[in-house]
Amino acid sequence: MKRPGRGLLAVALALGFGLSAASAETPALFAQTGPAEGSYTDPLPATIAVSTYAPLACAAKPCPLLIAVHGMGRNAKSARDAWKAAADQSGFLVLAPRFDNDQFPSRLFQQGGVRGEPDKAKWTFGLIERLFDAARASGRVAGNSYTIFGHSAGAQFVHRMIMLMPEARIATAAVANAGYYTLPALTGERAYPYSLKGTPAVDVTLARALAKPMLVMLGDQDIDPNHHQLNKSRGAEEQGPTRFARGQHFMAAAAAEARRLGVTLRWREIDVLGVAHDQRGMAKAAAAELFGAR
Repeated sequence: MKRPGRGLLAVALALGFGLSAASAETPALFAQTGPAEGSYTDPLPATIAVSTYAPLACAAKPCPLLIAVHGMGRNAKSARDAWKAAADQSGFLVLAPRFDNDQFPSRLFQQGGVRGEPDKAKWTFGLIERLFDAARASGRVAGNSYTIFGHSAGAQFVHRMIMLMPEARIATAAVANAGYYTLPALTGERAYPYSLKGTPAVDVTLARALAKPMLVMLGDQDIDPNHHQLNKSRGAEEQGPTRFARGQHFMAAAAAEARRLGVTLRWREIDVLGVAHDQRGMAKAAAAELFGAR
Protein backbone atom coordinates (compact mmCIF):
# COMPACT_ATOMS: atom_id res chain seq x y z
CA MET A 1 0.00 0.00 0.00
CA LYS A 2 1.34 3.41 -0.92
CA ARG A 3 2.30 5.46 2.09
CA PRO A 4 1.22 9.12 2.48
CA GLY A 5 3.60 11.94 1.66
CA ARG A 6 5.57 13.72 4.36
CA GLY A 7 3.22 16.68 4.43
CA LEU A 8 0.17 14.49 4.97
CA LEU A 9 1.87 12.50 7.70
CA ALA A 10 3.05 15.67 9.43
CA VAL A 11 -0.51 16.96 9.67
CA ALA A 12 -1.64 13.61 11.06
CA LEU A 13 1.01 13.63 13.76
CA ALA A 14 0.36 17.24 14.65
CA LEU A 15 -3.33 16.55 15.27
CA GLY A 16 -2.61 13.64 17.61
CA PHE A 17 -5.52 11.54 16.44
CA GLY A 18 -4.58 12.19 12.81
CA LEU A 19 -6.40 13.65 9.86
CA SER A 20 -10.00 14.68 9.57
CA ALA A 21 -12.45 12.50 7.69
CA ALA A 22 -12.38 14.91 4.74
CA SER A 23 -8.59 14.73 4.44
CA ALA A 24 -8.76 10.95 4.46
CA GLU A 25 -11.13 11.08 1.45
CA THR A 26 -13.65 8.89 3.23
CA PRO A 27 -17.05 8.39 1.54
CA ALA A 28 -20.10 9.35 3.60
CA LEU A 29 -21.35 6.72 6.00
CA PHE A 30 -25.01 5.94 6.79
CA ALA A 31 -26.17 7.07 3.35
CA GLN A 32 -29.17 4.73 3.64
CA THR A 33 -31.26 3.07 6.32
CA GLY A 34 -30.80 -0.57 7.16
CA PRO A 35 -27.56 -2.57 6.98
CA ALA A 36 -24.78 -1.46 4.63
CA GLU A 37 -21.20 -2.33 3.79
CA GLY A 38 -18.51 0.21 3.00
CA SER A 39 -14.89 1.09 3.59
CA TYR A 40 -12.86 3.71 5.36
CA THR A 41 -9.42 4.91 4.29
CA ASP A 42 -7.28 6.03 7.18
CA PRO A 43 -3.90 7.79 7.13
CA LEU A 44 -2.25 5.10 9.30
CA PRO A 45 -2.19 4.12 6.34
CA ALA A 46 -4.90 1.49 6.12
CA THR A 47 -8.17 0.86 4.33
CA ILE A 48 -10.66 -1.15 6.33
CA ALA A 49 -14.12 -2.56 5.70
CA VAL A 50 -16.93 -1.11 7.80
CA SER A 51 -20.39 -2.54 8.44
CA THR A 52 -23.11 -0.09 9.43
CA TYR A 53 -26.75 -0.11 10.46
CA ALA A 54 -29.19 2.78 10.52
CA PRO A 55 -32.67 2.01 11.89
CA LEU A 56 -35.77 3.64 10.40
CA ALA A 57 -36.01 5.86 13.48
CA CYS A 58 -32.78 7.53 12.32
CA ALA A 59 -33.90 8.13 8.73
CA ALA A 60 -34.96 11.73 9.30
CA LYS A 61 -32.89 12.81 12.28
CA PRO A 62 -29.35 12.42 13.67
CA CYS A 63 -28.95 9.61 16.19
CA PRO A 64 -26.35 8.55 18.78
CA LEU A 65 -23.57 6.27 17.55
CA LEU A 66 -22.42 2.91 18.88
CA ILE A 67 -19.12 1.50 17.59
CA ALA A 68 -18.96 -2.31 17.89
CA VAL A 69 -15.52 -3.95 17.83
CA HIS A 70 -15.41 -7.60 16.78
CA GLY A 71 -13.53 -10.47 18.37
CA MET A 72 -10.84 -12.84 17.09
CA GLY A 73 -13.08 -13.99 14.24
CA ARG A 74 -12.74 -10.45 12.84
CA ASN A 75 -16.32 -10.51 11.60
CA ALA A 76 -17.57 -6.92 11.53
CA LYS A 77 -20.95 -7.92 10.07
CA SER A 78 -21.61 -10.21 13.01
CA ALA A 79 -20.53 -7.50 15.46
CA ARG A 80 -22.97 -5.09 13.81
CA ASP A 81 -25.83 -7.58 13.55
CA ALA A 82 -25.65 -8.34 17.28
CA TRP A 83 -26.87 -4.75 17.85
CA LYS A 84 -29.56 -4.40 15.16
CA ALA A 85 -32.55 -5.28 17.35
CA ALA A 86 -31.44 -2.89 20.11
CA ALA A 87 -30.79 -0.14 17.54
CA ASP A 88 -34.32 -0.56 16.18
CA GLN A 89 -35.77 -0.40 19.68
CA SER A 90 -33.70 2.47 21.08
CA GLY A 91 -32.86 4.51 17.98
CA PHE A 92 -29.08 4.58 17.54
CA LEU A 93 -26.64 4.00 14.70
CA VAL A 94 -24.22 1.07 14.66
CA LEU A 95 -20.77 1.12 13.06
CA ALA A 96 -18.47 -1.93 13.10
CA PRO A 97 -14.92 -1.63 11.69
CA ARG A 98 -13.07 -4.74 10.50
CA PHE A 99 -9.47 -5.08 11.61
CA ASP A 100 -8.24 -7.70 9.15
CA ASN A 101 -5.38 -9.94 10.20
CA ASP A 102 -3.04 -8.93 7.36
CA GLN A 103 -3.00 -5.25 8.32
CA PHE A 104 -3.75 -5.67 12.02
CA PRO A 105 -2.12 -8.69 13.69
CA SER A 106 -2.63 -9.00 17.45
CA ARG A 107 0.08 -6.45 18.22
CA LEU A 108 -1.82 -3.82 16.24
CA PHE A 109 -5.40 -4.96 16.92
CA GLN A 110 -5.84 -6.24 20.47
CA GLN A 111 -2.78 -4.34 21.73
CA GLY A 112 -3.34 -1.19 19.68
CA GLY A 113 0.22 -0.91 18.34
CA VAL A 114 1.35 0.63 21.63
CA ARG A 115 4.34 -1.52 22.52
CA GLY A 116 7.57 0.24 21.55
CA GLU A 117 5.65 3.17 20.02
CA PRO A 118 5.45 6.31 22.20
CA ASP A 119 3.71 8.34 19.47
CA LYS A 120 -0.06 8.11 19.99
CA ALA A 121 -0.70 9.24 16.43
CA LYS A 122 0.57 5.86 15.26
CA TRP A 123 -1.57 3.77 17.61
CA THR A 124 -4.54 1.86 16.17
CA PHE A 125 -6.79 3.39 18.83
CA GLY A 126 -6.62 6.72 16.95
CA LEU A 127 -8.25 5.08 13.95
CA ILE A 128 -11.46 4.80 15.98
CA GLU A 129 -11.42 8.53 16.67
CA ARG A 130 -10.88 9.34 13.00
CA LEU A 131 -13.61 6.89 12.02
CA PHE A 132 -15.93 8.77 14.39
CA ASP A 133 -15.04 11.97 12.53
CA ALA A 134 -15.95 10.26 9.25
CA ALA A 135 -19.30 9.20 10.73
CA ARG A 136 -20.00 12.73 11.96
CA ALA A 137 -19.19 14.09 8.50
CA SER A 138 -22.22 12.16 7.21
CA GLY A 139 -24.49 14.48 9.18
CA ARG A 140 -26.30 11.45 10.62
CA VAL A 141 -24.59 11.29 14.02
CA ALA A 142 -25.95 13.19 17.01
CA GLY A 143 -23.66 14.62 19.67
CA ASN A 144 -19.93 14.95 20.11
CA SER A 145 -19.22 11.53 21.64
CA TYR A 146 -19.91 7.86 21.02
CA THR A 147 -20.49 4.61 22.85
CA ILE A 148 -18.11 1.73 22.17
CA PHE A 149 -18.54 -2.00 22.77
CA GLY A 150 -16.02 -4.79 22.33
CA HIS A 151 -16.37 -8.52 22.79
CA SER A 152 -13.48 -10.93 23.42
CA ALA A 153 -10.50 -9.62 21.42
CA GLY A 154 -12.54 -6.47 20.84
CA ALA A 155 -12.89 -6.09 24.61
CA GLN A 156 -9.10 -6.24 24.86
CA PHE A 157 -8.84 -3.44 22.31
CA VAL A 158 -11.47 -1.24 23.96
CA HIS A 159 -10.28 -1.47 27.57
CA ARG A 160 -6.72 -0.68 26.48
CA MET A 161 -7.98 2.30 24.50
CA ILE A 162 -9.78 3.60 27.60
CA MET A 163 -6.63 3.32 29.72
CA LEU A 164 -4.14 4.65 27.19
CA MET A 165 -6.27 7.24 25.41
CA PRO A 166 -8.69 8.54 28.07
CA GLU A 167 -9.01 11.79 26.10
CA ALA A 168 -10.90 9.93 23.35
CA ARG A 169 -14.47 11.10 22.84
CA ILE A 170 -15.99 7.96 24.34
CA ALA A 171 -19.08 8.66 26.44
CA THR A 172 -19.32 5.10 27.77
CA ALA A 173 -17.45 1.89 27.00
CA ALA A 174 -18.57 -1.69 27.50
CA VAL A 175 -16.06 -4.54 27.36
CA ALA A 176 -17.30 -8.11 27.42
CA ASN A 177 -15.48 -11.40 28.02
CA ALA A 178 -11.91 -10.24 27.38
CA GLY A 179 -9.42 -13.10 27.21
CA TYR A 180 -6.99 -11.24 29.46
CA TYR A 181 -6.37 -7.67 30.56
CA THR A 182 -3.86 -4.89 30.78
CA LEU A 183 -3.90 -4.34 34.53
CA PRO A 184 -4.16 -0.67 35.56
CA ALA A 185 -0.70 -0.67 37.15
CA LEU A 186 2.34 1.37 36.15
CA THR A 187 4.93 -0.89 37.76
CA GLY A 188 5.46 -4.57 38.45
CA GLU A 189 7.05 -7.65 36.95
CA ARG A 190 4.88 -7.76 33.83
CA ALA A 191 5.08 -5.01 31.22
CA TYR A 192 2.53 -4.13 28.53
CA PRO A 193 0.23 -5.73 27.42
CA TYR A 194 -0.20 -7.29 30.89
CA SER A 195 0.15 -3.94 32.68
CA LEU A 196 0.76 -0.30 31.75
CA LYS A 197 4.47 -0.64 32.49
CA GLY A 198 6.44 0.41 29.43
CA THR A 199 3.72 2.68 28.05
CA PRO A 200 3.42 6.50 28.23
CA ALA A 201 0.74 6.15 30.96
CA VAL A 202 1.35 8.05 34.21
CA ASP A 203 -0.69 8.63 37.35
CA VAL A 204 -2.56 11.59 35.84
CA THR A 205 -3.68 9.71 32.74
CA LEU A 206 -4.51 6.58 34.73
CA ALA A 207 -6.67 8.60 37.13
CA ARG A 208 -8.50 10.07 34.14
CA ALA A 209 -9.05 6.60 32.71
CA LEU A 210 -10.40 5.21 35.99
CA ALA A 211 -12.90 8.08 36.06
CA LYS A 212 -14.16 7.24 32.56
CA PRO A 213 -17.46 5.28 32.50
CA MET A 214 -16.82 1.65 31.55
CA LEU A 215 -18.86 -1.52 31.99
CA VAL A 216 -16.77 -4.65 32.50
CA MET A 217 -19.19 -7.36 31.46
CA LEU A 218 -18.49 -10.97 32.40
CA GLY A 219 -20.51 -13.96 31.26
CA ASP A 220 -20.83 -16.08 34.38
CA GLN A 221 -20.62 -19.22 32.20
CA ASP A 222 -17.44 -18.10 30.42
CA ILE A 223 -15.52 -20.42 32.70
CA ASP A 224 -13.86 -22.94 30.39
CA PRO A 225 -10.12 -22.96 31.23
CA ASN A 226 -9.45 -24.87 28.00
CA HIS A 227 -11.43 -22.71 25.57
CA HIS A 228 -9.65 -22.85 22.22
CA GLN A 229 -9.36 -19.05 21.99
CA LEU A 230 -8.30 -18.41 25.59
CA ASN A 231 -4.85 -16.83 25.93
CA LYS A 232 -2.62 -19.28 27.81
CA SER A 233 0.49 -17.14 28.17
CA ARG A 234 2.11 -16.97 31.60
CA GLY A 235 1.07 -13.34 32.09
CA ALA A 236 -2.55 -14.14 31.24
CA GLU A 237 -2.62 -17.27 33.41
CA GLU A 238 -1.47 -15.19 36.38
CA GLN A 239 -4.74 -13.24 36.08
CA GLY A 240 -6.83 -16.39 36.56
CA PRO A 241 -7.77 -19.68 34.87
CA THR A 242 -10.86 -18.39 33.01
CA ARG A 243 -12.17 -15.22 31.42
CA PHE A 244 -14.63 -14.76 34.27
CA ALA A 245 -11.89 -15.03 36.89
CA ARG A 246 -9.59 -12.71 34.94
CA GLY A 247 -12.30 -10.07 34.72
CA GLN A 248 -12.81 -10.16 38.47
CA HIS A 249 -9.06 -9.90 39.01
CA PHE A 250 -8.96 -6.88 36.69
CA MET A 251 -11.72 -5.11 38.61
CA ALA A 252 -10.02 -5.77 41.95
CA ALA A 253 -6.81 -4.24 40.57
CA ALA A 254 -8.76 -1.22 39.30
CA ALA A 255 -10.36 -0.67 42.70
CA ALA A 256 -6.93 -0.78 44.36
CA GLU A 257 -5.47 1.75 41.93
CA ALA A 258 -8.44 4.08 42.36
CA ARG A 259 -7.88 4.01 46.13
CA ARG A 260 -4.18 4.70 45.67
CA LEU A 261 -4.87 7.67 43.40
CA GLY A 262 -7.80 8.98 45.46
CA VAL A 263 -10.29 8.93 42.56
CA THR A 264 -13.78 7.55 42.20
CA LEU A 265 -13.76 4.41 40.08
CA ARG A 266 -16.39 4.65 37.36
CA TRP A 267 -15.80 1.15 36.03
CA ARG A 268 -18.59 -1.24 36.95
CA GLU A 269 -18.55 -5.03 36.86
CA ILE A 270 -21.68 -6.64 35.47
CA ASP A 271 -22.01 -10.42 35.73
CA VAL A 272 -24.26 -11.65 32.93
CA LEU A 273 -26.12 -14.73 34.13
CA GLY A 274 -26.33 -17.81 31.94
CA VAL A 275 -24.08 -16.48 29.15
CA ALA A 276 -20.77 -18.03 28.15
CA HIS A 277 -18.43 -16.77 25.41
CA ASP A 278 -21.24 -15.45 23.24
CA GLN A 279 -21.10 -12.06 21.49
CA ARG A 280 -24.83 -11.83 20.82
CA GLY A 281 -25.77 -12.65 24.40
CA MET A 282 -23.32 -10.12 25.79
CA ALA A 283 -24.43 -7.43 23.33
CA LYS A 284 -28.03 -7.95 24.42
CA ALA A 285 -27.03 -7.50 28.07
CA ALA A 286 -24.96 -4.42 27.20
CA ALA A 287 -27.87 -2.90 25.26
CA ALA A 288 -30.04 -3.19 28.34
CA GLU A 289 -27.44 -1.39 30.46
CA LEU A 290 -26.49 1.27 27.92
CA PHE A 291 -29.78 2.02 26.18
CA GLY A 292 -32.49 0.40 28.28
CA ALA A 293 -33.19 -2.03 25.42
CA ARG A 294 -34.88 -5.29 26.42
